[in-house]
Amino acid sequence: MKIRRVRCARLLLGLGMVFSTAAIQAPTANADNPPNCEQVPWGFLGSLKREICDQPIRKDGSWTRRKVIGIPAHYRNPSSSCYSSGYWGTTDCTYYPGGQVPGRVDSDETYDLRADTVPADEPGHMPDPAPAPPAPKEPTPAPPEPVSEDA
Repeated sequence: MKIRRVRCARLLLGLGMVFSTAAIQAPTANADNPPNCEQVPWGFLGSLKREICDQPIRKDGSWTRRKVIGIPAHYRNPSSSCYSSGYWGTTDCTYYPGGQVPGRVDSDETYDLRADTVPADEPGHMPDPAPAPPAPKEPTPAPPEPVSEDA
């Protein structure tokens, strides 16, 4: 019985070392939001994400907003758990493989807004996808030339 326990412990230790090394060396996905979008933690303890994207403001002052609440696609690390029975001297281990978890959408809304109809828990209009370039700086005038006292 002790041999089985030692084998299980060695197996779990080896798996833990392999996966922790892989997790440390794996690149993280960091998708930047477009300039007209905002993504913030949402829900209980920030377990969800709320993404709001605005279209450009129309001539009448209104714009279209899309609000998506859900869990983005992510990677789940592998894990394991063991249970040991002291009476029978047995150990049972369960391994849970990691992998890519697909995203889940809880709410997907599209609606029109104006500056005076923005809900209190939402930001105002986000910048347009192609903001105007900054205005050029005015040239600084050249300093006056010194006047000689001989004249």
